[in-house]
Amino acid sequence: MIIAFYKAENSFGLERHSFDNEEDGKKILETLAQLPEGECKVYDMSVYGYGNLPCPNAVDFKEDYNNEELDGGWWCVVIKKDED
Repeated sequence: MIIAFYKAENSFGLERHSFDNEEDGKKILETLAQLPEGECKVYDMSVYGYGNLPCPNAVDFKEDYNNEELDGGWWCVVIKKDED
């Protein structure tokens, strides 16, 4: 599972319900990848570990959440990975 956070005040005007009817996770990720740096955070929740992992994972999410980096001003979308 992938969990993505995107700023409520973002460059594309994406809203809370922007992805409600989109079932293609790749399309959602492609859209979010176009947002400027700092407007989106994506975590692969099927991976839990430290070190040189290919992308932010559950450990990174835990740290960002506990460091209050995701408090206020973010929308969230949960994306089912193809292998889930």
